[in-house]
Amino acid sequence: MSTSYFAGCTVLVTGASAGIGREFARQLAPVVGSMILVARRAERLEALELELKVINPNLEVFYRALDLRKHDDLAKFCNWLEESGLAVDLLINNAGLGDRGHFIDSDWDKVNAMLRVNIEALTYLTYRILPSMRKSGCGAILN
Repeated sequence: MSTSYFAGCTVLVTGASAGIGREFARQLAPVVGSMILVARRAERLEALELELKVINPNLEVFYRALDLRKHDDLAKFCNWLEESGLAVDLLINNAGLGDRGHFIDSDWDKVNAMLRVNIEALTYLTYRILPSMRKSGCGAILN
């Protein structure tokens, strides 16, 4: 699917401050109408916003520093999203945590954090955004 499919769309990217999430934002910036960026580090999001504005001066960029391990913060973000009137056309659930080594040797707090980000946050965000996609009759989700 070419990026032109998303011309004028509103895109939400989690894990947007680095790596694949950042690159998704950079690649989509020339064609989309607005972008909502989510990651933990506000300073990286701010820098990315400036970079995206160079790529596309007409791009509307919103960013929220958010720790997806904290459900209450995620719920507040979803409430803000609904109240803002921004209808997400493309949801890119990119944020994720990982660890190395044998599971049996893992620290449970790290495992629990991975579950909250990789499963709970992804599922909850999708659950909250799907109704507006269904209502509009279009949308796409990339996990």
